Amino acid sequence: MYPYEKKFDHVVSYATTGAVATITFDCSENLNRFSEQVIDEFGAALDQAHWDEGVRAIVLRGTGPVSFGPGDLDIIKTKLAKNLTAAREVMFEISALIRKMYTIPTPIIGLAEGGCLGGGCNLLLSSDIVIASEAAYFHELFVDYALTPDTGGLWALQRLVGPMRAKAICMLGEPVGARAAAELGMVYQVVAPESAYATAMALATSIAAKSPVGINHIKQISNRLPDYTMDTYFQIEGDYLALGALSADFQEANLAAAQQRAPEFTGH
Repeated sequence: MYPYEKKFDHVVSYATTGAVATITFDCSENLNRFSEQVIDEFGAALDQAHWDEGVRAIVLRGTGPVSFGPGDLDIIKTKLAKNLTAAREVMFEISALIRKMYTIPTPIIGLAEGGCLGGGCNLLLSSDIVIASEAAYFHELFVDYALTPDTGGLWALQRLVGPMRAKAICMLGEPVGARAAAELGMVYQVVAPESAYATAMALATSIAAKSPVGINHIKQISNRLPDYTMDTYFQIEGDYLALGALSADFQEANLAAAQQRAPEFTGH
């Protein structure tokens, strides 16, 4: 990570409950804007969850009325609007962060409790599954500033809603409410604000109880589908299925079924 001025004590917090890690964007005083400090601290939190064998699912949330904010003004002024080299530098860091979300084996449950704006919206949509509070909304506001979506925006949107709808959402630049987002396929489930975090935690806990081998294989195949031909897909499908059948978790699942008990998966 390149040098930057750290303006806040911290902007991202990390906590674990059982097998679930909660990563929280908690700088509401700055509207959880996507800053260099966020890139640094969020990347470190993802690494911590990734390499902790006790963590098997992640809940990603944000505090305050804006859960995930747009790009920090400092990034825009000193990087994006400076010159092409500076812009490429910061966008390289952001793209590495989004790639990490897509490729780490740990499933990410994104939770939208308030506004999700610009780059923050696109970061959230890069989660594996998104839960939204009825109070949440999603705003691809780039077009009003003569910009294209960043932070993997069109990549995520086109996979979720299809090219035509993705273009309409981005070209219109209008907020999309939680219910409409669910109908479009951007959101898995919409719940009451007071139960949003509990719902995300329950979903993460249920997924964390499954075999990490199977969960990782599902995530990796799904996130790489755009790169596969049909022939490649069937080869990958067969290889992952065989790897699963050769795993200790597969043996444990069958043994537990025979002994009529819950399996104890190790992720190997």
